[in-house]
Amino acid sequence: MDALDAIRQRRSVRRYTDRPVSDEDVARVLRLALLAPTGHNAQAWSFVVVRDPDRRAKLAELVLRGAADYFAANRPIKDRTPEEHAEWAAGYADQALGTYRNVPVWIAALSVPRFHFPDEPMKERIERFSDDTSVSFALENLFVAARALDLGTTPTIFHWFQEDEFRELLKLPPELGVHYLTPLGYPEEFPVGLRPEVAKARRPWRTLVHDETWGNPRKEEAPAA
Repeated sequence: MDALDAIRQRRSVRRYTDRPVSDEDVARVLRLALLAPTGHNAQAWSFVVVRDPDRRAKLAELVLRGAADYFAANRPIKDRTPEEHAEWAAGYADQALGTYRNVPVWIAALSVPRFHFPDEPMKERIERFSDDTSVSFALENLFVAARALDLGTTPTIFHWFQEDEFRELLKLPPELGVHYLTPLGYPEEFPVGLRPEVAKARRPWRTLVHDETWGNPRKEEAPAA
């Protein structure tokens, strides 16, 4: 698939089949991911690839529990008791993301501190910003490469709600930063377009681009003559 088409057609996939992903394709998306720009050439990143069936199953359940915690915290409780709301959130997570149990590959992105800024007043800000954005650059490469190979991905943060267990499962030492996690697999189908509620809330791209200085959003382009 053309790179521009892969960018246009990349979508967050949340429904997966159990079709295996070849070792060659996993290696391909990882190599392309790691061609991304990296602050200070530090390569302050690593990926953990989870393919072992038992570990995959534990990771999927951990993500679903984290999703339940997320939905319980970020959805209106309405007329439910706290216990009923927690039960609803767990059911909703299973309904929306239950096929995560089918995912043949999980890829955990990590920030690995390797760059040390010498100026103490800006040290924490520059080092952490550089590390986190570099991992994000690599992930975007991974997402686009996966789409070009007809593989689905989605940036996931639900493991953050179970971080201690996540670290133990992947044997992560404390100095590593936990970043996004993504499933990698074949979708039931690729989403086309945006969900109506998302499309309605999405800002036109020109309103997000300011020419020369802030406060000058890009004007509507004149139609071609």
